[in-house]
Amino acid sequence: MNRICFSLFALLLLPVLRADEPNVPAAVLDNAHAEAGSVQLNLTSVTLHAAGKGWFEYSGTIEGSGKFAVDVGTFEVDEAIRVSRLIDPAGAGEIRLAAANDPIQPTPLAPDTRTLGNLLLSMKGQPIVAEMRDGKSIPGRLVAIEQRTDRVDDVSEDREYMTVLTSEGLQKLLVEDTTAIRSTDAAFQARLEAALSSVARTHELPTSQIEFVFPKGEKRQVTVGVMRRVPRWKIGYRIEDDKLIHRSIVDNTSGTDWSDVDLRLVDGNPVLFAMDMHSVARARFSRLDRPEGHVAMAPSFNESLSRDDSAENRDLLVSPDMDGEGNDAADAAFMESEMMMGMGGFGGGFGGGMGGGGAFGGGPPRRTQTKRDETGLDPTAAMNHALAQTQDAPAGSTLALNFEGVDLPSGETALLDTVVSPISIADVSVYRETYHPTATLLCVEIENNTPSLLPSGPLTVLAGDHQRSILGELVLPALGPQSKRLAGYAIDGGVRVTVKPTSTKAVVQAITLDRDQHDIEIETLHERSTDYEFLNRSGESRTVVLESAAPTSPFQWAHGSEEGTTYEQADQFNRERFSLGDGESETRTVLHQHSATESKEWGAIAVTQLEAWINDSRWGAELKSSLQGILESRRGLDQTNEQLASLLALRGQLIQEIERVTTQLTRRYNGASLPKEVVAQYQDRLIALEHRREKSELRMRELEAIRRTWTASLGMPPQLPDELLPLRAFIVDTDLLPAGTADGISPGDDSEERAPAITPDPFGGGSSEDDPFSPR
Repeated sequence: MNRICFSLFALLLLPVLRADEPNVPAAVLDNAHAEAGSVQLNLTSVTLHAAGKGWFEYSGTIEGSGKFAVDVGTFEVDEAIRVSRLIDPAGAGEIRLAAANDPIQPTPLAPDTRTLGNLLLSMKGQPIVAEMRDGKSIPGRLVAIEQRTDRVDDVSEDREYMTVLTSEGLQKLLVEDTTAIRSTDAAFQARLEAALSSVARTHELPTSQIEFVFPKGEKRQVTVGVMRRVPRWKIGYRIEDDKLIHRSIVDNTSGTDWSDVDLRLVDGNPVLFAMDMHSVARARFSRLDRPEGHVAMAPSFNESLSRDDSAENRDLLVSPDMDGEGNDAADAAFMESEMMMGMGGFGGGFGGGMGGGGAFGGGPPRRTQTKRDETGLDPTAAMNHALAQTQDAPAGSTLALNFEGVDLPSGETALLDTVVSPISIADVSVYRETYHPTATLLCVEIENNTPSLLPSGPLTVLAGDHQRSILGELVLPALGPQSKRLAGYAIDGGVRVTVKPTSTKAVVQAITLDRDQHDIEIETLHERSTDYEFLNRSGESRTVVLESAAPTSPFQWAHGSEEGTTYEQADQFNRERFSLGDGESETRTVLHQHSATESKEWGAIAVTQLEAWINDSRWGAELKSSLQGILESRRGLDQTNEQLASLLALRGQLIQEIERVTTQLTRRYNGASLPKEVVAQYQDRLIALEHRREKSELRMRELEAIRRTWTASLGMPPQLPDELLPLRAFIVDTDLLPAGTADGISPGDDSEERAPAITPDPFGGGSSEDDPFSPR
């Protein structure tokens, strides 16, 4: 840990020293390590993460002091500064790189080399020596470059002149009369050479050099590590027979050839970010104008000043010890620990042979947890304690692939195959009506029995001789450890499906009577069923999966326990799995059910429903007897209501006839009255009509009393229905009328005296056949 902290401190402090201490020449700093000669370290290990970052390790044997340099792209410098490591048994070393430009220091202008005129313009103010064609050398400082139009032999020409400040004063020289213009400023000459070199390497990305300086020591093994940005390695799968082949596609864009390196590919979901570490950062200050006079300025606070100054809380403000033991081991475990499981592999690649076979990592590297004796000094002690409880548990299911002895030149791509094992693959034919109404979908059912997460990627299913036939392609979803997924790749034309219309029905399961409340509780089973007929004409047996949408509440999937059938329930679908031989057909029924309990009053049950229950052999004699009593009460109530409605209609007709006869009895024609014989006939007719009206009203009172008896037996309120509300016109408080109330007309005589026949109206009032109340 001491070595790492010192290296990081040197890495961050050295650029500041170079930028902020102008009294110390850069040459002195460079010569401080002049005794350390260059050493050669070999690239031995490369770990590439699918998120786009890579760890490069260089190892070798050195004796004495030494210096090793690594060229990285300028865009990778931030990662290299933040995560670099030097491991040397001789002691702490140094990690250095050139300081970045200070934002407040002017950047020297690079010479403009597009044309000679542009170059001379960028040399303004430089000391030069102009060699003339006549052999003279004119030393001085370049003042200006200008273009002037001169007439030469009656022809206008544009000529360039330069003004040079010499010891004799300003001199104007024609540029075309010079044979050479040489700058005597070594710094400008260096910038010009750098600009020309940059123009010559326009196709190359800018790079920076990181130096690892080792102290003096005996012969020893040293290692340096650098984090760099790398292209994401890509994933592909293919199925050959019963094997799942994982293909890793790796691009070497590091600028360094990989020769016999240990290549490690890691997948996962880390949290990554970019942070500018290489640029020089200066603090920003707020400008405050000087106050006039003696103005008292009170401080302003943007934070709360309340604080518990107890000893316990003061201890929490102490920074935790960052020099504790164990962090070097943690870093080593993070990059070197691996869980291996034998799997076999395929070597191959473009531009280099893959030595050895691939290995499928069984788990991610884990950091070791360091136990603190004084957790009270650590403000994150509670969280660290919780993490420590799981230090021996698997840290996840990150995929790690290991390849030994990899040769891959820079700028080339390698294809690395690994057999994923143990894993099981099965072919199934899945039917989902929403995908295709009459055909099934060929699917592979993959079960991941490894402890690693298989990342998502394209998968090709191959079959036939030498795996020449492509059955289909799909995108394999991310497959966690000990999980199983279905993935479709082609329409199965060998299995045809016919869907029958969905049928519904409701079956009464139980009937319960409540005699106190006069309620009946009905438990009903509601069912929805759909038949699917499968016909296999593929030429081979099929494992078929019938996938139906999960029913909406309150329905539930109801399935049997048929031998040879497996039933699976998922979040959105239900599945039935069965085998279907070639040429066979089978009908499968998807049944959804739910039970509902409904409570009704006895008077609300339809008569036809009661009759159906009484005739149903499922119910016992006692229940049928009770239902029969309810049925009789319902029939009596319905019959009474019908009689009351008929009598109400009769009474209305009687009243209309009484009004008609009364009108004719009082009619006069031209002041003449009706003959006495006719008047007597009309009067007899009115008496008969009134007698019939009174008898109908009396009968309705009797029936109302009977109706109250039926409603009481059914537990119904005595209120009249809407069609019988006119009874209130001549029966006061019908609903409250006590049973057996006497009436003025004695009941029981239903005979009706026939009124004498009415002769035709002498004044055109109509014949007796038109009279609805005339005797027939």
